[in-house]
Amino acid sequence: MNVKNNQRFHDTEVRMEAAMLDIMKDTDFEKITVKKICEKAKVNRSTFYAHFIDIYDMLDKMEVELRSEMLNSYSPSKKQEYQMFSEESFILFLKHIKKHKYFYRINLQTRKKFPLEQGYEQLWAIIEPLCKKAGITSNEEIMYYFVYFQAGFTMILKRWVDTDCKEDEVQLAEIIKNCIPTVLST
Repeated sequence: MNVKNNQRFHDTEVRMEAAMLDIMKDTDFEKITVKKICEKAKVNRSTFYAHFIDIYDMLDKMEVELRSEMLNSYSPSKKQEYQMFSEESFILFLKHIKKHKYFYRINLQTRKKFPLEQGYEQLWAIIEPLCKKAGITSNEEIMYYFVYFQAGFTMILKRWVDTDCKEDEVQLAEIIKNCIPTVLST
């Protein structure tokens, strides 16, 4: 029986997500339908709705899974190196984005709000001490650096996936590193 949280249920969800990713390669998001996903995954609509509320819910769940995959790719032994906005940490992140560029192209285009809540705690834990080290103690002022970094980084990623990741990861990591405000790169 295909009940929630068993292996068959999970495999069906993965198959639908793979169908969605495949459709994303050559279809504008506005033209992607539940029907197309179901046909590609060889499931019926009721199966889709047993897993997802709608296509946006599917995107949200896929983003959570991909973020987890990306975070798990960081080696625990190099955690300190990754925490300080190193080019190495950007390269690892960019490889992940490039691997799933079809998903991220649509995800960045369809984002309904600024992504402050996504990864907020981890990013704040990096930016706050760097700002304080530079003598910035007001949380309000630190928030401006936080928003600036996150918005700029998001738009760089959007441009990169929109141009089919034409720059290699090393090249883009260097560009990102050069865009980081001096306060955050001390």
